[in-house]
Amino acid sequence: MDENKRFQEMALRAAYTGRTQFTRFLEPASEAQAAHLARQAGAEVCFFGGYEGAERKLAAFYADVPPQEYPVAALQIRWNEQFSTAGHRDLLGSLMALGVERDTTGDICMGRAPGTAYLFCVSEMADYLVANWTSAGRTAIRVRRAEALDIAPPEGSTKRVTVQQLRLDAVVAAGYRLSRAEAQRLIAAGLVKRNHLEELRADIRLEAGDLLSVRGYGRLKLMELEGETRRGRIALTVFLYGK
Repeated sequence: MDENKRFQEMALRAAYTGRTQFTRFLEPASEAQAAHLARQAGAEVCFFGGYEGAERKLAAFYADVPPQEYPVAALQIRWNEQFSTAGHRDLLGSLMALGVERDTTGDICMGRAPGTAYLFCVSEMADYLVANWTSAGRTAIRVRRAEALDIAPPEGSTKRVTVQQLRLDAVVAAGYRLSRAEAQRLIAAGLVKRNHLEELRADIRLEAGDLLSVRGYGRLKLMELEGETRRGRIALTVFLYGK
């Protein structure tokens, strides 16, 4: 079934029956459309991915009161760092090799402790993965339901930049150390996304919390607006993802 049609039917069902309807895990770009279709149907919608800051989330369509619980399970993955290691790509690849459908799983996060990671999945998949997910590439893994979360912060660096205006092209240029003209070229070419959606308007105003991705340059998050400098520019704190 077409994703939009499914969203529409779930939103209408929630509005008319009063029973919350949960999707599986969505790509981030689908959230805006889910919210739009919920409004059209007279329903509400909220999103949850298992932890604060999740990228892939379930949508919950509801009528009046948002759900207190979601059908999301957290699994802890462990391996022996002395013999081998498992990265994000290894873990995701091994899940696909098991025949697991991508929309049944959310984010994979590395843990603070060496040799640990976490996977968020729909609750109905948890027991299957605990019993059958035993390796990631050449690395033997052990999987269990997580009793608590100890997720490592994302790799990257924070820096302070200043811009004349909070325009997309200005922030892209400052954040990635590009010329304004190069930033505008990348935007016009469809290589820049704002909050997971392609953005072709170089002059759109950004807000704190916006996530930018530029093909070939990586991802950047606008963390904080610090106000005007003595020279009348706007100071920003941005986070650049990556090592």
